[in-house]
Amino acid sequence: MKKNEFAVVLASDNRGILPLSVTVFSLLNTAGPDTFYKVYILSDGIDAGNRSKLEELAAPFDCRLEFIEISNILEEHDFPHTQQWPVPAWGRVFIPELLKEEKGNVLYLDIDVLVCRDLTELFRTDLAGRAVGVVFENFSKPGSHFNERLDMPLSCTGYFNSGVLLMDVDVFRQKGLVRAVLDYAVSYRDRLTCPDQDALNGALCELTAPLHPRWNWHDGLTRRILKNDPAEKFWRGVTPRQAVEAALEPGILHYQGVHKPWRYNWRYEGERYERVMRDAGLLCGPLPGRTPLAVLKKYLYKPVYRMTGNKILKLRERFDEEDLSLIHI
Repeated sequence: MKKNEFAVVLASDNRGILPLSVTVFSLLNTAGPDTFYKVYILSDGIDAGNRSKLEELAAPFDCRLEFIEISNILEEHDFPHTQQWPVPAWGRVFIPELLKEEKGNVLYLDIDVLVCRDLTELFRTDLAGRAVGVVFENFSKPGSHFNERLDMPLSCTGYFNSGVLLMDVDVFRQKGLVRAVLDYAVSYRDRLTCPDQDALNGALCELTAPLHPRWNWHDGLTRRILKNDPAEKFWRGVTPRQAVEAALEPGILHYQGVHKPWRYNWRYEGERYERVMRDAGLLCGPLPGRTPLAVLKKYLYKPVYRMTGNKILKLRERFDEEDLSLIHI
């Protein structure tokens, strides 16, 4: 029986080979029996040795792994290339041009994510003619700081994280959106604090489709949902029920921020990441960075995380009770 084929794209250089390997393993290891992933690595000079390691990692799985060299892509597009604007960060913008054989939905993933389940449900999302499916990090009233800073229309009240992008490459090609994002970045370069993410938000803000937050969930969002009244309509752009669902059963965990899980730290979902590293054969012995101070900090955070987990479970119970009451009306 023919499997469902899905295209997944990641971008890295040699410095990111460890987290890239973890993400690729988590993607392939959670694939269902009917799922076949075509994994494209946008390479900024990944050497032969590291490519061979990735190929060995993927070999036990039914998949396709392909490297696309993009070291010179910014120069080819007459685009500024600086340390602040590195090639791998901008690779996602060029996906519709680089993957000419692909049609419809293509998934881009940052290399600091962990895939926790099969992604068939995500790939089958109907974007309804929009260019990209995203998880919004922040919803504000019209005229918010990002409307002003990024010159976004007042109709755009959300700012999304670009670490997970479900891109309809056909729409990108039809509307010339690769060039639109690059032109936006050049025009507003003095206003961009997260250059690639800001440019994608500014250029595509009216062409986005919201995804369930489980597809780009991180511990910062888990903490945020505890600061909001469940009676509110939106928690950072998602419903309270969706936030609880995502916190309890994430589809893709995103370890954004400076404290990365491939080094010992206190992060909420760090132990899950460490288990995947060990399952993949990428970690033997303790995590790097295990110092007495780091161990103490993690120990002090544990009660906070227990309270967080308990409150989320209580919220789920509350929602379940509300569902039962509606059934009996």
